[in-house]
Amino acid sequence: MASAVTQSRTPKKKTAAPRKKASDAGDPPRVDRSRMIAEAAYYLAEQRGFSGGDPVQDWLDAELIIDQMQAPKATRRRTKSK
Repeated sequence: MASAVTQSRTPKKKTAAPRKKASDAGDPPRVDRSRMIAEAAYYLAEQRGFSGGDPVQDWLDAELIIDQMQAPKATRRRTKSK
């Protein structure tokens, strides 16, 4: 029977995951945010039957909608009461 070879194992150092900045904690990645805005702008145009309107204004309106959806609850309450 062959003898078992024991190897000494050196424990690997654990590294912490990189920390996010406090300002980035609740923000979606820029690509996701842009995709969400594009979809919201599309639905705004769809609601009016794709006739008339301004694609730039649709984008700006969609930005507001997405930003309000992702704002903390206290901020959302304040913006709704205006």
